[in-house]
Amino acid sequence: MSPAHQRQGFGRALLAYLEERVRERGGLTLWLGTDDEVDRTSLGGAELYPDLLGARAAIRDLGGHPYEFYLRCGFLLAGVVPDANGPGKLDSLMAKRVSAPPTPQRDAHPGNPPSGV
Repeated sequence: MSPAHQRQGFGRALLAYLEERVRERGGLTLWLGTDDEVDRTSLGGAELYPDLLGARAAIRDLGGHPYEFYLRCGFLLAGVVPDANGPGKLDSLMAKRVSAPPTPQRDAHPGNPPSGV
């Protein structure tokens, strides 16, 4: 979203529309990636491989990175992809469940009692 149109509700409205379309089609989770090509997070330009999970846990916004917007919209930071856009230029992977997961059904395998027993 261009800076001139940020903080006016357009992004949230687009996400709400997308989430509804995903639910209508039986989708469970939305996934997205946010680039950090200009070092707007604490991970930009850093060597992440020695402790990838630790780096992900320690990520900080250094100046308006979009992942903060997605966090406010209910997404979770699911991981990071080091060097996705070149050396030191990562992608942050984010996910949001938009539908309730299906209830597990018991299989009619030998050893499983019939339903209602």
